[in-house]
Amino acid sequence: MLTQNDEKLFVRQDWIGRMSFHAMSDREVMTEAVRRVTQARAKSQRNPIVILDLDSTLYEVRTRTHKILREWCDSKNSGAFPRARDRILQLEFEHLNYSIRDLFSFLDTSENHDAIFESIKNFWQPRFFTNDYLEADFAYPGAARWVQSLHELGAEIVYLTGRDEPGMGTGTRANLVRDGFPWDTGRTHLLLKKTFDEPDLDHKKNAAAWIQERGEVIASLENEPPNLIALAEAFPSAMNVFVETICSTHPAPIRSGFYRLKNFENWRS
Repeated sequence: MLTQNDEKLFVRQDWIGRMSFHAMSDREVMTEAVRRVTQARAKSQRNPIVILDLDSTLYEVRTRTHKILREWCDSKNSGAFPRARDRILQLEFEHLNYSIRDLFSFLDTSENHDAIFESIKNFWQPRFFTNDYLEADFAYPGAARWVQSLHELGAEIVYLTGRDEPGMGTGTRANLVRDGFPWDTGRTHLLLKKTFDEPDLDHKKNAAAWIQERGEVIASLENEPPNLIALAEAFPSAMNVFVETICSTHPAPIRSGFYRLKNFENWRS
């Protein structure tokens, strides 16, 4: 897939391997964001803003998929696929990747993979994108502490997510409170899609104009390369941070000047 300028795009590990990230540790990246917020707060009258994605950026969501897969295994839907069911029951959430299709690297079976995929997808999709299953998510260790540190220093926190308000708004807000993220205390915003069908990338691009009016973007964090590139184009002077967890196969171009963060565990405010 090429852009209008015939720019080469890459996916997943190919994209990561070709990017020249700043040679900094996780703690150094987090400390630099804190330094920039502190500096901006001291020197500028504009609000310093930090943009944060949720799924696979601040939150582990494979546990949500894992719960749904276990329910599929316990349902009549899995009856036609006993070998796949037995193998899936052996998997822990850490074995999972972004897509249901990624499961098939674990399924050494003669059963029809296309039929298994359709059965699981039809069971998974109406559950994964709902409030009822969000309680299975958990915040990455250290993430809430770091975001609290930024907020306490004066940062305006914008949670910019591809989740939609009708299906996931209530559960998202409940999790932010449960997990100790700054929320509903001033200088916090949750930007959800108005409808499920709105493309995530379009939602995030449209949100950028609203964010620009509020202040100076200090940092943005994303696990999805195309979304991160779009935010970098909207906020070129910000620290644009790739959170290396799991991501889709949506392609993205190669850019320089980006930061990488693998986990938040080393943050001690």
